[in-house]
Amino acid sequence: MNKRTLILVFLLLFLRVSFPQSTWLISESKNFKIIYLEKHSGIIPHIIASAERSFAVLSKVFNYTLSEKIIINVYDINDYGFASATNVPENFIRLEIEPFEAGYENIPFNERIQWLISHELVHIVVNDKNSEFGNFLRSIVGKVAPEQMEPLSVFFSLLTNGNRYTPRWHQESIAVFCETWLSGGYGRVLGNFDEMYFRSLYLGENHFPSDVELDAKTSHNNYLLETLFYLYGGRFAAYLSLTYGPEKLVHWFSEDNNSITTSFKVSFESIFNISFNEAWKNFIDYERKFQEKNVEKIQKNPVTRINRLTKEPIGWVTSAYYDKDLNSLLFGYHKPHHLAAIQKFSLKDSTSEDIATLPSPSIYQVASTAYDSSNKLFFFTTNNNQLYRDVWVLDTKTNKNKLLFEDCRVGQLSISPATNDLFGVQHSLGKVSIIHSAYPYHQIDVIKTFPFGDEVQQISLSPSGDLVAIILHKQDGTQQLIISSIKSLLFDKELKFKFITDKGSPENPSWSNEENFLFWNAYVNGVSNIYRMNLLDNDIEPLTNVLTGLFRPLYLNEDSIFAFEFSSEGFYPVLIENKKADRLAAISYYGQELLNKNKNLITQFALNNNIDAAIYVAPDEYNGLEHLKVLTFIPVITGFQKQKVLGFYAHISDPLINHDIVTEFGYSPFKENPLGPKFHFKLKYDYLKKLEVSIDHNATDFYDLFNTRKRGMIGSKFRIGHNYYWVYDNPLKVTQKTELALYKDIQFINDNLVKVSEPDFAVAQTIFNSKNLRRTIGSSDFESGNEFNATVMVFGSNPKEPQYAWESHIEWDNYNLFLFNHNVLHFKLSGGYHKKNDNLYQARFFFGGFGNREVENVDVKQYKSVFRFPGIPIYSLPAEQFGKLLIENTFPPIRFADWNIGQHYLNHIDFSIYSQLLVLKTDSDNKWIDAGAQINFIFKHWFNLESTFSAGIAHAWSSSEKNWEWFLSYKLLKN
Repeated sequence: MNKRTLILVFLLLFLRVSFPQSTWLISESKNFKIIYLEKHSGIIPHIIASAERSFAVLSKVFNYTLSEKIIINVYDINDYGFASATNVPENFIRLEIEPFEAGYENIPFNERIQWLISHELVHIVVNDKNSEFGNFLRSIVGKVAPEQMEPLSVFFSLLTNGNRYTPRWHQESIAVFCETWLSGGYGRVLGNFDEMYFRSLYLGENHFPSDVELDAKTSHNNYLLETLFYLYGGRFAAYLSLTYGPEKLVHWFSEDNNSITTSFKVSFESIFNISFNEAWKNFIDYERKFQEKNVEKIQKNPVTRINRLTKEPIGWVTSAYYDKDLNSLLFGYHKPHHLAAIQKFSLKDSTSEDIATLPSPSIYQVASTAYDSSNKLFFFTTNNNQLYRDVWVLDTKTNKNKLLFEDCRVGQLSISPATNDLFGVQHSLGKVSIIHSAYPYHQIDVIKTFPFGDEVQQISLSPSGDLVAIILHKQDGTQQLIISSIKSLLFDKELKFKFITDKGSPENPSWSNEENFLFWNAYVNGVSNIYRMNLLDNDIEPLTNVLTGLFRPLYLNEDSIFAFEFSSEGFYPVLIENKKADRLAAISYYGQELLNKNKNLITQFALNNNIDAAIYVAPDEYNGLEHLKVLTFIPVITGFQKQKVLGFYAHISDPLINHDIVTEFGYSPFKENPLGPKFHFKLKYDYLKKLEVSIDHNATDFYDLFNTRKRGMIGSKFRIGHNYYWVYDNPLKVTQKTELALYKDIQFINDNLVKVSEPDFAVAQTIFNSKNLRRTIGSSDFESGNEFNATVMVFGSNPKEPQYAWESHIEWDNYNLFLFNHNVLHFKLSGGYHKKNDNLYQARFFFGGFGNREVENVDVKQYKSVFRFPGIPIYSLPAEQFGKLLIENTFPPIRFADWNIGQHYLNHIDFSIYSQLLVLKTDSDNKWIDAGAQINFIFKHWFNLESTFSAGIAHAWSSSEKNWEWFLSYKLLKN
C-alpha cells in the first residue's frame, strides 16, 4: 500500500459518516423544563402535570425553595421504563417512558409516570438543599461535579453538594418512603415483595448486614444486587418513622449536611438522640420480632409441604416449560457467580445441563421466554436490561440458535401449541401492544394496542390455542387476570374477555393439559401462594400455604405442580401437590402499622389534582447552543513538569450535552524553572459525543505535581476526532475512533522520555474496537468473552520535503472463568508492523515498564496494555515489528464488611499474576519473557468516590540481561 493510498483510505474513514440528529423540543412550566422528541408530544402535558403535583407537596414537606428549574429529559430508547435523577451540575431527571419490568410485585405502582416522577423528585429536593455557605459557594463556582483530571473539584463538590455524598441505601430510603404516600399507598413501604424478602431472611436465619456491609459487600454478591438498597433503605425509613415519628425522619433529610465536617450519621444522632449504629441494631431486632409474629400467623394453619429439587438456590428465573418426551424442564436462570444461561433440568434425577448462554439478562425476569415442545424450539429475548429487545430461537436438538427479530421490542412471549404461532407484548412510545407472528415467523403484526397507562404484563395461550390468559395492570393500580378467546384477540376491535380476579396482584398464569384449570400466583393473604380456578364451575381455591412465596406455577400432572420458591438468596425449583390448601391467614404489613400509627401520612402527601400544571410555554425547537451554561468554574493548582501552575478550570455544557466544552488556563508564577513556559491553555469541545476538537498549549497535568514522570508537554497540539458506533447491541459493541492531530514545537513524547526527531509533525490514526464481554454477579471486572482492536497510524512531517512513516498493530483479548468462581484466565495476543523512517523516530513502537506513576489517573492494570512490559524500564525498548503473548490469572475479589473509618472504607482487593512473551525486531535482544504480580486495594470515600492503591513487582529476562521492577501507586477517582 503506497503512501497516497494510505492517506486516502484514512480520510475516507474519517469523513464517511454524517451526523444525523433527531429534533428535540423544549417546553417549560412553572418549575420544570421538559425536553422531548415530537413523537412524544401527546404525553408531555401529563408528565408536566405529574411533576408539578409532586413538587408542590415535596417542596412544602421538606421546606425546599427551587433555585433553578428542574430539567426532565424524556427518552424511549429502552424496553423497560425507569428514571434517574441528579442535582449535579444541574437539577436533571432522565425519564424512560416505557412500562416497568414486571414481576413479583417488586414495585407496587398505580399510574407509572406519576409514581416514577414522585420518586425521582425526592432525590432532587433532598440533595439540592444546601447551607447558606454552600449556596454562596454555588453562586461562584456552580454545583461542582467531581472531575478526574482536576481532583480539586472533589473539594468544591463536597462543599456545594453535601447531601449527595451519602450511601445509596440512604439516598433511596427517603425516596421509597415518600413514593408510597405520594401515590396514595402504592409503593414499597406497603409492598408484598419487601415483606417477603425480610420474612425469608428471618426464616433462613441469614445474616442481616450492617449499613457499611450492605454497601461494600452484600449488594455485590447477592442476586438482588442494588435492589437491596431500596429494600433496606425503605425499611429503615419506615422503622424510624414508626418508632420516632415521620417528622423526625423528614427533619433528618431536611438537614443541610456538609460532607467534609458533618456526616449523615452525626446529624442522625443529634436528631434522634441515639447513635446511628445502635439504631440500626434496633431496626434489625425489631424486624426479626415483626417477622416472627408473621410466621406464627401463617403457621396457625397447616403449611404446605414443599419438595425442593436442588440443594442450592439458582438466582433469578424465567418461566419453566415441561418437555414430556425428555421428562425435563427448560428455563433461564441468572445466579451469583455464574453467567446467565438456559438450563435443561431432569425431573427424573434432578440433574441439570446448561444448553445455551443467555446474554444481557434483566434483574427480575432474566428474559422473556417461550417453548414449542413439538418442534423443540426455545424462544428467548436479549437486550433485556438495556436498548430494544431481540427475539431469538434455540433449537434444543442441535443447540444452535438464530435471530428471529432484531430490535422488535417484544417480550412476554407465548407459543400456540395448536398452530405454533408466536404471541408477545411489544413496548413502543410508552404504550403496550399484543403482537402475533405466524409460523414460521417471517414478520410481526400488531393485533391489539392498549391505552397509555394500561399494561399487559403477561400472556399465556391454552393448550388448544383457543384461549389466552392475560395479566392486565390498570392505571388505578389494580392488576387483573382475564381470559379472552384468540379470535377476539385477533379480530375484535375491542377485546372481549372474562374477568377472573384482581386479588393479590395475580401473575404468571398457566393452564392444565386438559384446559379445565387455570393456575397463577398471588399475594391474597400477603404471601405469594399458588391458586387455581376450575373453568367448569369458576371455583377459585388456594393450593398452598407457604412461609416465603411461590411463583410461576406449571402443571405437570393431576398430582404435581412445579413452581419456584423465593428465598433471600435466590429461587429454588420445587414440586407441590395439586390439591386444595386449608385456610390462609393474612400477615401484617410493616407499612400498615406505620399508617395506623400516623393516619395523616396519606393526607400529608396527598397530591392536589387541581393544580393547573397543563399551562406551559408552547414547545420550541431545542437548540443546544442557546442553552449553554457554565456548570463549573473553579480555581485550580496543577503541574507542568517541575512547575506549579495557578489557574482556572471551567466546564460549559447544555442539558443534553450536545455541546460540551472543558477548558483550563493557567500561569506559572514561581521560579522552579525560569526558562520554562509561563502560560498554559487547554480546550476541548465535544459535539454529540461523536465529534471532538481540542487545543493544548503547554498543557498542564495535575498529577505532575506528585510524579517523577511528567506528562505536561512543551509545545502545542491541535486535534480533531470522531467516534462512530458500527454496532451497539449489548454485550456486543463495535466502535471506531478516528483522529487527526498536529503537533508544533514538541520536544518529547511518552511522558517526556522519548525525544522526537522533528518538533512539528502530524499523526492520523483510526482504531477499530470490537468488544463482546460479560461478567457475573459478584465480579469486579469482565470475566468472559473477547475483545479485538486494530490500529492504523500515519506520521508525517516537513511539508516542503514530506516525510512519512506508518504503523499498524492488532490486539485480541480472550477472557474465561477458570477453576472456580470469579477466577479469570486472560489471554492476549498482539502484534504490529512499523514502516521505518529515521526522520520520524517517534513513530516506532516503544515497550517497557508497568506504566503506573506514583499518583495516577488511568487504569491501574496498565501491564495489560499492548506496549507495557513490566520488568524493564518504561519506553526503553524501541522496535519495528513485534509479537506478544500475555497470560494472566485474576483471582476472585476479596470483599470486606466493616473495614471503615467514618465515611471511608476498603471495598475490595484484586490480585493478579501474569507472564508475557515478547518477540520483536530491534537493535538489542529480540526475545523477552517476564513474570509479575499486582495487587489493588479499592477504597470508597464519602460513599460515592473511589480510589485505588496498587503495588506490583515483575522480573524480566532475555538472553543477555535480567531486570527487576516494582511500583507503588495511588489512583484518584474512577475511570
